[in-house]
Amino acid sequence: MKVLIIIPAFPINLENIKGGVNSALSNLLKGFANANINVRVISFNREISEPLHKLYSPNIDIFYTPEGKMPHVLNFLFKGSKIIKKHIQEFNPSIVHYAMSGYILMTKVFGLFNKTDVVTIHGVPFREAKTKINLKEKLVYYSNGIVEMLVRPKNVIHISNYSHAQYSNSRTDHFTIIPNAIGSEYFNMKLKKGTSNKLIYVGTIEARKNLLFILQAIKALNDKSLFFSLSVLGGFTDETYKNEVIDFVNKNNLQKCITFFGWQGQVKLQEILMQSDILIVSSKQETLPMVIAEAMSAGKVVVSSSVGGIPEMIENDEDGFLFDNGSINNLMPILERLYNNDVLIEEIQLKARNKALETYYCNTVANKTLSFYESLKYSDL
Repeated sequence: MKVLIIIPAFPINLENIKGGVNSALSNLLKGFANANINVRVISFNREISEPLHKLYSPNIDIFYTPEGKMPHVLNFLFKGSKIIKKHIQEFNPSIVHYAMSGYILMTKVFGLFNKTDVVTIHGVPFREAKTKINLKEKLVYYSNGIVEMLVRPKNVIHISNYSHAQYSNSRTDHFTIIPNAIGSEYFNMKLKKGTSNKLIYVGTIEARKNLLFILQAIKALNDKSLFFSLSVLGGFTDETYKNEVIDFVNKNNLQKCITFFGWQGQVKLQEILMQSDILIVSSKQETLPMVIAEAMSAGKVVVSSSVGGIPEMIENDEDGFLFDNGSINNLMPILERLYNNDVLIEEIQLKARNKALETYYCNTVANKTLSFYESLKYSDL
């Protein structure tokens, strides 16, 4: 089987992946590298001026191509469609797989030659738009959602039941639910003995991710002489929110227990994760966060807001912990219970890894994806 995968802005240096869709595809390719399949990945990138070809594995090629200087939607519609058409003529894939939705789907308008196409839906644009404060960001998410409605393939991979429920009224020929893949390097991390009360936050720093809420909880715990440290890996996307966060840290003397690392490559991220005890997620909206799957695979305790598809990932008080979105009174007892609790930490981390191994391991996810491809190929005969 031949599969053409299309994605925007896939990093040339995979060490620079910052999570999200790029991380999901990178891990899926790790599974495909061990499967009976030929894959060609097409990535449209604004950071390059000349096309670039890289051999990922004996059965996987990645073609990087300059996106263009027009707005995304026009780049993909005119230049992107022409490039996709060329690759389809040359490669003759059985399946064309869009690794994400949004503007990138415009490349299918002139370019697919009636090939069977699939899209993986990672987010819910209209819901995510509501969490944005900046008007420009809101418009981007709403316009992505409109493009998705107009030209989305009829064959869909949802990463969670939550995602599927959001699209239950849309026209779909075939769908399946397959969570994002996680590479073996996370499962190979040594389980940490005991606890040093180290929290970790990973992701963009914006109002939707709600880092300020975590800082408020840490301040309240400090006031009760329960001292957690927090490593923050990620970058600010909004200057106003950045000022709010930094002001709160300074006014409440949290500088010694909060460390901002900025964006880090995969090696450094894994190193800091390995030293941590608890991933804390405080998002107001999520579909199925990669960082939770990664942390569980690494054998870390996850404490997360109960939003979107997250309750599908964690069974509360069994292989992780859930709290009501925005409720410090709901979060505090969980962290108080985990504080210096070596026995509970070690018990939960083992259960988390076992669940992740069944659900997110890259070879397992790759095989499920291949099975879906096969079902589409035969259904079209």
